[in-house]
Amino acid sequence: MSLLLKTSVSEVLVPLIILIAAIIIAVIIVVSLKKTYGKDKGMVTKNEPKVVQVDLKAPYMIKEEIEFLKSINNVLPAEFVAFPRVGVDNLVKPKNDKVLYNTILSQYIDVCVFLKSNMEPILAVDLFSSNPATQAARELHPNVAKALKTVKIPMIKYQLAEQYDLVELRVKVFDAMPSKMIAMLKDKVKNQK
Repeated sequence: MSLLLKTSVSEVLVPLIILIAAIIIAVIIVVSLKKTYGKDKGMVTKNEPKVVQVDLKAPYMIKEEIEFLKSINNVLPAEFVAFPRVGVDNLVKPKNDKVLYNTILSQYIDVCVFLKSNMEPILAVDLFSSNPATQAARELHPNVAKALKTVKIPMIKYQLAEQYDLVELRVKVFDAMPSKMIAMLKDKVKNQK
């Protein structure tokens, strides 16, 4: 009788182990597929709307910011270009501590000057307003300044205005630029003569 029980237990145990192994493999496959093709990766389910409901955020830049961008591009040599509202996460990446990095993740630089040849960031410009209410909304996070200093991107502060003195702006921009960039420009002038 005990021999009969041992045979039936082993006959039941092998298929049970195979069934459990198949279930575990199926769960692993489903989890990996969800991770690869889940909602976070752009998969649209039937419950989600096909059109994202948004409105245009206006204005992207106020009149004074547009004037500043035109002015700084006028004073920069042809080797440089200035872009408005550059995300800090496009300039720096986390090294070790992602907690501090996350504090600057959604921040942006009002204007960033790049070297055209390799799009290396050369200078950050923080624009500020004389209007206290406007300035409070524009306040730069202190960790942004620390991050830029860490990666050696100089930053200047410049007040928004209706018009800009191009000579004053040129002096302030060139004074803040890294000395290697100024030397590069001087070498270029020498070579052109």
